[in-house]
Amino acid sequence: MHRAARGEGLRRWALTMARNRRRVYIVWLLVVCAGLLGLPHLLNSLASPAITVDGSESERAGKLLGAVVPTLGNEQMVVVLNSVTANPTGAELDSAVAAVVTELGARDIVSGAIPLPRAGDRTPALAMPELLEPVHALLRDEHTAYVLVGVSGDDRERQRQAPRIQAGLDRAVSERVGDAVRPYLVGVSVFGEAVQRAEISDLLRIDLVAIPLAALLLFLVLAAPAAAAIPLAVAGASVVGTLGFFSLLVHAVPLDGMLLVGVNAIGLGIGVDYALFVVTRYRDELAAGAKPEDAVATSMATTGRTALYSGVLLLLACGSLFLVRWNVFAQAAFGTIAVVVVTLVAALTLLPALLVSATPWLGWRPRWMPHPSANTDPVPGSRKLLPRWAAHLMRRPWPYVIGITVGMGVLAMPAMDLRPGTDMEERALAGTPFIVGRTISDRDVPGLSSIVYIVAQPADGAAELGVTPLLAALRADPGVAAVGHLSTGEGGTAILAVPGSTVNSPASIQLVQRIRETIVPATLPPGSTVLVGGASALTADVLTETSTKLWQVIGCVLGVMFLVLTWALRSLLLPLKALVMSLLATGAAFGLMALAFPRDMAAEDHSLGSSAIWPQVPLIVFAVLFGLTTDYELFLVRRIQEEYRRTADNGHSIVAGLCATARPISLAAAIIAVAFGSLLVSSIESVRAFGFAVAAGLIIDATVLRLALVPALMQLMGRWNWWFPLPTDHGKAQLVKE
Repeated sequence: MHRAARGEGLRRWALTMARNRRRVYIVWLLVVCAGLLGLPHLLNSLASPAITVDGSESERAGKLLGAVVPTLGNEQMVVVLNSVTANPTGAELDSAVAAVVTELGARDIVSGAIPLPRAGDRTPALAMPELLEPVHALLRDEHTAYVLVGVSGDDRERQRQAPRIQAGLDRAVSERVGDAVRPYLVGVSVFGEAVQRAEISDLLRIDLVAIPLAALLLFLVLAAPAAAAIPLAVAGASVVGTLGFFSLLVHAVPLDGMLLVGVNAIGLGIGVDYALFVVTRYRDELAAGAKPEDAVATSMATTGRTALYSGVLLLLACGSLFLVRWNVFAQAAFGTIAVVVVTLVAALTLLPALLVSATPWLGWRPRWMPHPSANTDPVPGSRKLLPRWAAHLMRRPWPYVIGITVGMGVLAMPAMDLRPGTDMEERALAGTPFIVGRTISDRDVPGLSSIVYIVAQPADGAAELGVTPLLAALRADPGVAAVGHLSTGEGGTAILAVPGSTVNSPASIQLVQRIRETIVPATLPPGSTVLVGGASALTADVLTETSTKLWQVIGCVLGVMFLVLTWALRSLLLPLKALVMSLLATGAAFGLMALAFPRDMAAEDHSLGSSAIWPQVPLIVFAVLFGLTTDYELFLVRRIQEEYRRTADNGHSIVAGLCATARPISLAAAIIAVAFGSLLVSSIESVRAFGFAVAAGLIIDATVLRLALVPALMQLMGRWNWWFPLPTDHGKAQLVKE
């Protein structure tokens, strides 16, 4: 099929949308109104995704522990009761503990509440003494008491109930002892819910930064209010439409605040991005004398088609995140795919209608602004500067290829020190019951929030499982502070191992790995069922899953991108070059992220401190950044390709394509960088790291790489840019534009 015919479908589609623009406006008005009406419902129904890894050992251990020891439930939390008086009386703490146990016993989701006697109590009345007496022996702070809480239900229900349980505890303790003792609920689900609330509170602040800055950039560079308003309208309709779609699914699919933060940034960025390129092409066509309908048809058949390719590439890149079994990645992939699809629909329907309707006002400017021609840059002299720069690159490509490649390698070097870990978001959650309670318990017994639970059952046919060697090995391990155990019936045993380190310490994660890989195989007979769970085991499973799937995601993205780019560009070298450019930008972004978000070297073991990067951040940055940077490759190279098919002159085509796309690519990158850079105002460290890395990578890609390295490499490759083993029309001059 001739390439000109391939754009005929989009040409006819654009004309249909333009001629039926009133109907298009009505449909999108209904979509936007529905999205706005559903927004309060969406915000009130958000819940963090399950923190567990699907099918992981820690998840299976939690379910088995809840089955064999129902009192401990599917998740184990701790209520920390701290006396605020200088000389607390035992009666106050005991009364507060009794109030807590009564309050928890009235809640269906709580499967058990086991109070630990206060530190120094020599004759404790302790439930399950074999399991919990070793824990009681570790307590030192006489100002503090603890209640172990078993919670049933799924992840979403536990998170939903966490603030209600905390409110009930506050009320019960206050009624019993006033302000003398304060309760703090600590647990994995409590942490997830607290982060969720922080993310929602950040949403408005992020949008108040991103939207005005994006509008200001568009207005200043395009120098025409109508031309600047169209990309913003497309982006706004896309984001609101996506949120409306989410409001319909929120009860069937768990959605959280982080998803909305990402959707807003991506929707604003690519909505403006795709629309901006089409608006620029449309204005160029009008300036060349085309009628509005012909101009919109040509713009959508060429630049609009490239935007469609770009959206497909971003969809495929983010779809690779489904390979990771952690629900956080599935949610990120789902959210990105949803907003990209809605944005593409808006670009293919709303954008052509807006362009034709706004044609009389595209050149209007306020009186105080100069009135240059439609295709004149607002920066004086830039029209002459770009051709001179492009011609200079064509004469001397080698110094730029070598220098920029080396520079990108240097920028990427700090990424070698990136070590994913867990960040308890102490700064964002400062003052919350979770952080206050965890700080108190870590100061008293560091391992209380990171208890490792081991469920052991005999092999089929065996009467009983001898766990004495396992218990002895655990007690001898230097990373274990205390060990307790409880027979579960049918020859099984539940074991509790208290680490000597906190939940986000590498020592706790290494302990889990030693138990699984060394201690259990050496002390229990083959065929035994042994599952290791708890908060530290969950963290270990998350780190293992993300590290093992890293290369699968990278390989999937590279392979799919190469195939789509080969089909779109009808070339073998250009897709390879595009992948290398995106890898350079991504590597540099990771290096800058490592410098901007260093690990806290004062933290325990000099690793995984309070500034550790959550393991989902690098993978999601890779997928999103790879998809976005490939956009600019397509917009630049396809414009060069269009010139080459017309003139068959490689050097001239590179210069013409660079001059035609440099301004919109730079502006589009600046808009997306603003959208993601606005995430730096978030209180969540992982959100800030994500926004910084994507913004930095886009700026590097759109400036250093697209304005210098890509043209220089294409000049060096010459006619091999367009080599393809199958027949193409690259070498035919005077062909019809796409």
